[in-house]
Amino acid sequence: MNIIFKDVENNRIRDCFCDVIESFEVLHEFEIVVSQQKLKSSTMQAQPVISLKSIFTGVKRYRIKLNEYIRDHEELKIRDVPEDVLKGWFAHELGHVVDYKQHSNFKMIIFGMKYLLFKEFKKKVEHDADYIAITYGFQDEILATKRYIIEHDLIGHKYKSKILKYYLPEEDVLLCSEDKTILKPYLDL
Repeated sequence: MNIIFKDVENNRIRDCFCDVIESFEVLHEFEIVVSQQKLKSSTMQAQPVISLKSIFTGVKRYRIKLNEYIRDHEELKIRDVPEDVLKGWFAHELGHVVDYKQHSNFKMIIFGMKYLLFKEFKKKVEHDADYIAITYGFQDEILATKRYIIEHDLIGHKYKSKILKYYLPEEDVLLCSEDKTILKPYLDL
């Protein structure tokens, strides 16, 4: 594995990320940079690193950005969330990376534009990331993350609304344990 931590000083965050990525063997061949920085519209983001060089060589690299705080709240630090919640967040982001790896760098540019422009596409992408994380064994952690965000008194209504609008509903996460056929499209990614 080629994991690079940039400005991530908290060992608990590093350890949680390493624990989660261990299960995502399909990503072990890629360079993944985990950087802690200020984000305006989210708590974490997974992105491909697309450069002129990568377009011509086809070499894929990825970046996971994490905020120091939970979105819109300067008192709730990422380093302080429960371990299962942090792992659920990382599993979701790595689910995105698994989804991204099947696309060429050029197709990822189109993918990114569709994500920004079309709400239904954005919803599908966020659902897919959760489904992928669940296929890698992180159903309980995905559920813990959703419950933490929705039920926490200090997390703002705007962020909760975004989670409820675009991300996989809790009922669907629970359905995955009852009906494994839901996950079949994600098993081959």
